[in-house]
Amino acid sequence: MSTNAFTEEPDTDPEAEETPRRELRFPNAEEWVNNWLLPHYRRNPATTRWDPQWWRYEEVGTLMETLWETWEKMRWDGAGAIAVYFRDYLYPLMDRITAPDGPFWAYDPPLKEDVPPTLPSEPAPEGFYE
Repeated sequence: MSTNAFTEEPDTDPEAEETPRRELRFPNAEEWVNNWLLPHYRRNPATTRWDPQWWRYEEVGTLMETLWETWEKMRWDGAGAIAVYFRDYLYPLMDRITAPDGPFWAYDPPLKEDVPPTLPSEPAPEGFYE
């Protein structure tokens, strides 16, 4: 039985050919951010918002995991796939993450270094989703 190229889960197709396991280049999103993303995404610090403790922000942590996993898959498809990765994934998401009104909007050391609180939410009235 073959396994998925990025996991140890068996494929559902019993007649699928054996797929060689593709090794991850980076073991986790943090290693990828520090060793690939930040060297490849350099911006003007006067206009770009970034918290070195990016992992404290749930939204950013989730997006970094997604960007890393997508990069790990697309890097096997060659230069064209990496160009698509930059265009369709990296630039739109990083530009949004580091925008003045993005997740780091309140990060202004040494004055403010706390993660902003979540937006308020109230429960929907009973029967709203029916």
